[in-house]
Amino acid sequence: MTNIQCIRCNTINLVADEACRVCGVELKGQLPYSETQPSADGRDPTAETIASIPPFKRGGDVLGPTLNLFVKNIWLITKIVFVVVAPFEIFKAMSLTRLQTDWQLAVGLFFLQLFCGVLIAPALVYALMRVLETGEAPGIAESYRWGVSKLGKLIVCAAFAWCLEMLGTLLFIIPGIVIALSLVLVYPIAILENRSVSETIRRSRELTRGRRLRILGAGLLMFLIVGVLTIGISFVLPENGPVWQLNVLHDILSDILEQGSTVFALVLYLSILRRTLERGRAQ
Repeated sequence: MTNIQCIRCNTINLVADEACRVCGVELKGQLPYSETQPSADGRDPTAETIASIPPFKRGGDVLGPTLNLFVKNIWLITKIVFVVVAPFEIFKAMSLTRLQTDWQLAVGLFFLQLFCGVLIAPALVYALMRVLETGEAPGIAESYRWGVSKLGKLIVCAAFAWCLEMLGTLLFIIPGIVIALSLVLVYPIAILENRSVSETIRRSRELTRGRRLRILGAGLLMFLIVGVLTIGISFVLPENGPVWQLNVLHDILSDILEQGSTVFALVLYLSILRRTLERGRAQ
């Protein structure tokens, strides 16, 4: 029987398979991460990227690499966040007095803030993947140009995941937590893999199955670390202070720290892929 070797993880699949049974990459098309191509000596940078992240066995396998990746690339993350959130935060600060009486403006700013978060995520994931693969940071324009191409599907996936999480939370808190844990990989999968919305949701549930308690532990620690840093910023730059420029700076720094969740999801995704890859080769 004819087989085909995945160019990402080198797993042997049936030629009739449309996607790799281990890492999920399409076998008959390009890599999900479309900017990545095998090098001249036959090495695949994406496979090397997965190999640079430890396989997910415990929370520390994700937490340590997440903090390391975030700290080492803090200037890159700052630039990617700043170009989007700085204009938004300035406009919000200058409209603060109107927000108390104009509910339409308040609702509009709320959804605009959500959109800013979705807009930043694919550009940041692209930039960090480039750093992991090549050791060099891409330009901000290049990152956003690539990210915009993934924006449509990401918005739909994010909205669908958010609705599921809210539904679970309205029923009971625990189902909402379980749903949130099962969908924690929606962003990196929607950005890096060529799948439909339903396939993205299903893929996240499959990859997190049997690992959700460990993901919860690592996620809580990450949340505490970001929370402590955010509180520290609030001590130095009090929120809603008398000087609007300082309020803008406070909000921008908080927005930068919030990207820790995006970095965490990316590292978790790569770590689980590494673990799945090792199990697939062992079979």
